[in-house]
Parts: sequence; C-alpha cells; structure tokens
Amino acid sequence: MKLVAIVTGVLMLMAFDRPISSQAPQRVDFERDVRPVLAERCVGCHGPTQQMAGYRLDRRSAALGGVIRSNIVPGSSESSRMYRRITGSQFGPQMPPTGPLAQDQIDILKRWIDEGAVWPEALANELDRPAADPGATALIEAIRRADRSAALEQIAAAPSILNKPGPGGATPLMQAALSGDAGLIAAMLQKGADPNARNHVGASALMWALEDVDSVRLLLDAGADANAASDFSRTPLILAAAQLGAAPVVKLLLDRGARPDPQALVSASFRGEAAIVRILLTAGARDNGAAATASLRSNCRECLDAIAAAQPVPPLRNALISLLPAAGPGNAEALRDALDRGADIKLKDAKSRTVLMRAAIVDTMPAEVVPLLVDRGADLNEKAPEGLTALDFARRLGHTAVVDALVKAGATSGSAEPAQTLTFVQRNSVRDAVQRSLPLLQRTSLQFYKKSLCVSCHHNSQTQMSVAEARQRGFAIDESTAGQDLATTVKDIHGMRDQILQGLTNGGATTVGYYLMGLSAERHQSDAATDALVRLLRITQQPDGRWSSAYRPPIEASEFTATAVSLRGIQLYGSSVRRERDDRAVRAGATWLAKAHPQTTEDRVFRLFGLTWARADAAVRQSALKELVATQRADGGWAQLTSLSSDAYATGESLVALSEAGFDTNGPVYRHGVRFLLSTQLADGSWFVRTRTHPTQSYFESGFPHGLNQYISAAATNWATRALIRAEAPRYAIAP
Repeated sequence: MKLVAIVTGVLMLMAFDRPISSQAPQRVDFERDVRPVLAERCVGCHGPTQQMAGYRLDRRSAALGGVIRSNIVPGSSESSRMYRRITGSQFGPQMPPTGPLAQDQIDILKRWIDEGAVWPEALANELDRPAADPGATALIEAIRRADRSAALEQIAAAPSILNKPGPGGATPLMQAALSGDAGLIAAMLQKGADPNARNHVGASALMWALEDVDSVRLLLDAGADANAASDFSRTPLILAAAQLGAAPVVKLLLDRGARPDPQALVSASFRGEAAIVRILLTAGARDNGAAATASLRSNCRECLDAIAAAQPVPPLRNALISLLPAAGPGNAEALRDALDRGADIKLKDAKSRTVLMRAAIVDTMPAEVVPLLVDRGADLNEKAPEGLTALDFARRLGHTAVVDALVKAGATSGSAEPAQTLTFVQRNSVRDAVQRSLPLLQRTSLQFYKKSLCVSCHHNSQTQMSVAEARQRGFAIDESTAGQDLATTVKDIHGMRDQILQGLTNGGATTVGYYLMGLSAERHQSDAATDALVRLLRITQQPDGRWSSAYRPPIEASEFTATAVSLRGIQLYGSSVRRERDDRAVRAGATWLAKAHPQTTEDRVFRLFGLTWARADAAVRQSALKELVATQRADGGWAQLTSLSSDAYATGESLVALSEAGFDTNGPVYRHGVRFLLSTQLADGSWFVRTRTHPTQSYFESGFPHGLNQYISAAATNWATRALIRAEAPRYAIAP
C-alpha cells in the first residue's frame, strides 16, 4: 500500500509538472525578436538608402508584399521566398551575402512567419499618404468610362482637382494618359495639370501614355521628365521599349533627353523589336550581355547582329540558364551561339539543376542538342538535389528521341520516380463525379491562395470557370466559398494594378488571360484593374499576332494557349476607349492561329478555342476541330504528347474545346471521352496526372492531393469536371 501511495504521489507530481515543462514556446515578438535581426543583417541592402532587387525590409507593406509576388506569406514559411532565401541557395544565392544568419535567427524568422508575421502598426514605418480626393476620384472614373463631356464639365467647374490624388495617388491627368485621349490631355495641361505628378509607387503620366505618341509628345512639350523612374526602377524608355510597335515613341523619348538605359535594350531584344534595338544602339545604349542573351531567347538574329555590329559582345556566361527551357525551346542554333559566345556549360539554375536537365524536359528539344551539350562538357549523370538525373527528367516525357540520345551517350538513371498505385471509382456517373470533384476544387482554391498569396490558373481561375458552369447546369456548389474566391482574386489584381501597368506580373500572357476568363465566368464587371490587364495583353502582343509564353508545361508553355486566352481576355474586358486597338489585336491573334501548325494536344486544343472565340473562317475552324478529334486514343482519352499515355488533363481540355466549338456532346467521340474520365477518377474527387515540368517555386501543400503533382492534377480535375458538366447526366453512367 505504501509503495502504491508513493507511486501515486510521484505520478500526481508528474501530472502537475507536465504543463510547466511542456508549455508551448513564447510567441515571437516583432519588436523584441524580429526587428533586431532585420536591422542588423538585412536593412543595409533592403532599407531606406538602397533596395536591392527592388525589395525593402524596413517597411511593413514593402516587406510583406515584394515586387511581383509576396515574399512573406503570413502563416506559411514554406512558401515565403524571404525565408527560402535565408535558408539556402535553392532560389538564388543565400542571403545575406555577407554570410548566413545564425540558426537561432533563422528559427525566429520562421516562427514569426508561421505565427502570422504579426508586425505592429506602430512599427510599420508606412508613409503618411493623403486620402483619395472625392472630386479627383469621380473625374478619373468619368475618364475611364470615356465620358468625355462629363470630364470636361468637372474640370471646368473645379480645375483644382486636376492635381489632387485619386485612388493610389494617381491624378486625373494620369488616367487621361492611360486612356490615350490626347485632346483631353491638352485641355488638362492648359488648365494647370502637373505633367510630373507621381502616384504612390512613383509612376507618372508619361509612363502611362506610351501607347499613343501624340499623348507622349504633349506631355514632353509640357515638361514631363523623360528620365523619371518609378519605385520599381521603370523609366518611360524601359517601358516603351518593351511594347508592341513603340519605335516612334522610343525615338521621341530619346530626342527629348531620355538616357539610353541598357535595360531598355534588353526589353527591346526580348520582344524581338530589331528596329528599337537599332534606335537605342544609335543613341548610345551598350550591352553587358543581357540584351544579346535576350536576342537569342527571342530568336531575334537581327537584334543580335545589330548589337554585335555596334560593340564587342561580352561573354554570355549565364545564357544557357536563360535559354533553357524558356523561349524558343528546341532552338539548337541559339544554344550553339550561346556556347560559342562563352556560355558556361557547368552553370546551374537556382534549384541546382544543370543545363542538360533543363534541356531534357523540353518536349520540342531536338535530339541533336544532347551530343552538343555533352561534347561541350555537360555532365551526363549529375544529380539534382532530389536525386534525379537528366535522363530521369527526360523520361517524364515518355520514350522520346532525347531519351534515346541520352542513353546512347551513356546517361543513367539516378532515382526513378515511384509509380503511383491508383484505385479508381467504380460504377461512376457524370453527376456523381462532378459532385465529388467540386468540393475539393473549391476548398483547395482558397487554400492555395492562403498559402501562396498568388492567384493561379490551375487552382483559382480554372475553378472559377468550373464553378460557374456547375452553377449554370444545376449542380450543387458552395456559394460562400465561390464568393470568397472571387473576392480574393479581385483584391489581388487591384493590389497588383501598379505593377501590371509597369509590366510586372506573376506570370505572362497565359496567366493574365486566365485571370480575365475566371473573372468573367463569375460575372465580375470591368474595372480599373481589368483595364490594366487588357492593356498589358494589348502592348505585349508580338508583331505577327501571337503572344509569347513561359515554359511551364502543359498549362503555360504553348504560344497557342497564350494567344487564345489573351485574345479571349481582350474580348471579355476590352473597353470602348481602346476598342479599335483591341479589335485589331484579336484579329491579329486569330490570323496567327489560323496559319500556325500545332504540335501537341495543348496546341491543338487552344488553336480550336481561339479560332472559335474569334469566329474565324468556318472552314478553318472545322479543320482544327477534325485535327483534334483525329488524335483521340482507342481508350477514349487524349495524351499531352504522342509519347505519353492518355490522361485527364489532355482529355478534359479536348472535350471542352470540342464542346465550345459546337461539337455534338451526345455523339460517340464525346461519349467515349466521358467514359475515359469516369473510369479514371479517384475517390477523393481528383484525377491524377504526373508532372512533366521543372518546379519554379518552393513546394508547399495546397490541400490538393498528389504532392509534387498537385498543380497539374488540379488543372486536370478542373478540365475533367467541366467536360463532364457539359455532358448530359446520367446518360453516361458506366455499367457495372
């Protein structure tokens, strides 16, 4: 009994002691714990005197926001670029450059972010901005609506509002510049409008007027500063050099004193604007190698020749990382040029992947590139951090000529990716499949944004389109979640409007087009932010009518996709202010699509989409439709590439494109595709598709299944869901 009592007493003491010994660590305090670390190690390069890479850490809004996308994501250190940069070199040189932080300092910053990155208002160090003036705001909106008479009446009644700030600090003159109304600009300048007034991020009217040479001339005549730089280090010349058909504007700016900034030369080279390149070189611009690399990337031989004629081209040490797998994939001549001009074959990208690995993932890469890179010193069997070799990456594309070339050269596998064991839903039906997938898509759409502070095509915009179609066809959806998702997207693009107007976006034309399509599906009305997105599409169109794409296959890799969704975005949100230019852009895009030759399912799908949306010639549309139908597999599905098996991404998008083009959804082709989708859905509501690209951002869990394959699987699930919604349930229930 005494022993029992002693043991009981000890256990009671342990029980009482447990809360004291295992209590949670004290929450991180910004002033006590975080601010000293930032002040000691970070603010010197990212503070009030200099902002390396345009980033500052002494001001809350700038630190949390970053330039293009948020560098600090409250609640998620795993998706915060700032945290990733202080822990290693996966996304660039480890910061700070003077030496890594102590482990306890890294731990403090991690805990602070994961606890919500609480930064007290008293320490925010924000600028005291004047509130938007109601009169200026009303005038700006009248100009945006192209209500010229109302605008002139307001100016006549109260000229003083011309220099008062509207939303974001923009003045009415800046909005007139954005609208391209030279007559209104002249009237406003005559009434005393300040041509050098700046908004909250340092943009001026001249930076917003660059689509219209007459507006630019009026502002310069009134004393506008041709060398003004925004907080994002953009000048009128840099911005003009990056936009379609801007040679007259570039020449005018240079004639009026704009300094020939090397970055403007890079912008023009990247766009393939040889005329602008020559104008800048004649004015004295010189290249440090970045413009020559950009010329190779845009396949602009004329640009490169112009640079070489004006100056010795410096060694292009970093060129291969820029060329692979990005623009002009498969251009062996560009790679050979880069190597001949000093490109470092041993260089690795920010994720420690070799040049050969980056080449291996490109589906259009000719096999001849493998011996070219190996002969120049590429290591065949070097491993990426996750243990994969170039051969492993190449095999993501199936059995291709590049795989054979690598094996012939002696490549071996490093760490084969494990095969997925999948159990599909049995006796599936259209209605059950859709009702199974929608809750997953809606839930993870919000979760993705919360973890990334980034509106994505695969989780957000596509889900908005799926939800809108489901609602229209009578399927049950969560309206509260749909409302939150739409509000999140709207808030995000409004928060990015200034960056958009200066050509800075989290993604290229494909992303922008998807943004607009998702918003339109949920019936969002046009506003200043959608105007900015349409303007960005309009000025970044290539001279031949297409839009360029980044290389993140399959969602964002095809110029057919970029062109189709861009022209669709312009159709949906173009305004009367720029109607003629908008219509011209759509026609040019449709003309390019009609003439271009698709290579992949993604190409064929979006060629058909674009031709359908643009109401192209009926014979051309019918030919595109037949070409897509002809690539259906015996199992009813479509494959992304001829070397791959059928999957839900390629099948879903093919069926939706056929439906959009007026194809019979009750016919055997569509029915066969529906059966493939119904037979490959998983019990959690998703469809699994394996990734075939290089991840470009830090991995984090969005709540969608399938780990590293979640982005493409989310997109596949959206396409499959919409394809099924367009089928007539329950006609396609699979028999037991």
